[in-house]
Amino acid sequence: MSKRIKFGALLAAAIIFTSVTAHAQRYCGVSTEMGANIMEQMQSNRNEMRDYVHTRGAITYVPVRFFLVANSDGTGRASERAGLQTLCHLNENYLDQDIQFYLKEFKYINSNSIYSDPMSFSGSNAIANQMIYNAMNIFIVHEMSEEGVLAYYQPDAGPNGNDWIVSLENSVGTEPVISHEVGHFFSLNHTFYGWECSGGWDEAVHGNPVGSFGPCGQPNEKVNMSNCSTSGDAICDTPADYMFPNNNCAYTQNAKDVNGQLLSPDIHNFMNYVYGCSDYHFSDDQKTEIQNSLFSSNRNYIRPNYTPNLAAVTGTPTIVSPQNNETISTYNAVPLEWTAVPGADKYSIKLTIPNVSTTYVVVNSNSVVLSNLTPNTNYLWNVVGFNEYSTCGGTSGQKIFKTGDQLSDTFTIPELASWNLSPNPVRVGTPFFINIETTASIQPTISIYNMTGQLVMEFPSNEFKAGESSFEVATSDLTAGIYFVTLRTENDFQTQRLSVVE
Repeated sequence: MSKRIKFGALLAAAIIFTSVTAHAQRYCGVSTEMGANIMEQMQSNRNEMRDYVHTRGAITYVPVRFFLVANSDGTGRASERAGLQTLCHLNENYLDQDIQFYLKEFKYINSNSIYSDPMSFSGSNAIANQMIYNAMNIFIVHEMSEEGVLAYYQPDAGPNGNDWIVSLENSVGTEPVISHEVGHFFSLNHTFYGWECSGGWDEAVHGNPVGSFGPCGQPNEKVNMSNCSTSGDAICDTPADYMFPNNNCAYTQNAKDVNGQLLSPDIHNFMNYVYGCSDYHFSDDQKTEIQNSLFSSNRNYIRPNYTPNLAAVTGTPTIVSPQNNETISTYNAVPLEWTAVPGADKYSIKLTIPNVSTTYVVVNSNSVVLSNLTPNTNYLWNVVGFNEYSTCGGTSGQKIFKTGDQLSDTFTIPELASWNLSPNPVRVGTPFFINIETTASIQPTISIYNMTGQLVMEFPSNEFKAGESSFEVATSDLTAGIYFVTLRTENDFQTQRLSVVE
């Protein structure tokens, strides 16, 4: 079901960048206009939670869903490891607030508009149609059309709003980017709110002392805090800040407020724009606002009263086989094995064809048989263990193996009596059918790989009752070429070759 999007804030996010000067160091796409929505929500939270008392030591576990976005043809998808690294950082940065995050699920979507232009009208529409309101939703994309934006939060809060976070893949696991955006999600504004439409304070442009109002029309916060509740971020223990981009992790300006008092901004606050430093933190009053947001009625959907698997995953797997530089005779039945890691119930495998491609596979045990690799090809690989909560484990050392040119049909699904693809070859734009005859009910995952071993389509956990049945697959997102269609159960798989023609 599609949902209504509030497009004023979306448009404002794009407009802001036309007025940002070149020296601004940006990493967040939340504009002053979007910040007004966040401010309104914070004030609403304050009113609703006025008598709320937080019980220290009672951890709230927040589910997170990562949408790993690829092009419409399935290429270029963000990796699960970006999400794992994100959870690791979030749990470190929010632990002192009794908030911890866990993996609800990875979802795999193919969309050109989300992949390369999520802030556009079409990109935002596509995101809205993917939203599921039982977890915090984070979309990991390839690029932003707005120069300099690494991530953003899209208000309004709650299941009647938009309420999503978008990040570039190469930024999602980097401090403090996502912790900053989650701060917005929990109704915090920039510490320099009201200066987003500029490139930051410039004496030649904004004067020194500054005037009563900033470049975006908001009152300038005073150093003496006399207007701290009605200016800036409306949080009184974050010092006055007029957005001071810099690259040395230290404030070196001499800006003065309207009273002529020198500013001393907190540049290591998570809600500032200083990037690449250390010792980031939230102020005490910001933490109060985060709690107000978390326990407000708008956030009921991220408080499922569920405790995830809390087993710590601290170990590092060791690759058992193939041995380094070993050649495997087959390419569609390549067994990989590594040592199990205590606490881990899932593993992420990274496979790289040097200078060609990188793919990722997630499995539920410490071994897997890969069925769609490229013949006569060198692969570099490593593996990391994790569970839904603990995602900071070590990555194995990297090893290399080479596939052969033999096609194996050794591995079979016992319940699968027969299956075929028809038509085969199939023309681009014409669907094909997976026709299956089973002796018992099975729930295989259907995966489609191209000749380089990249996953281009996947349909998880499809149930086929005993007897004959068919599964239709559209080819509109496939280009002409050779593909491998794999049916995989927990321990077995079978693969057939599909030819797609013009």
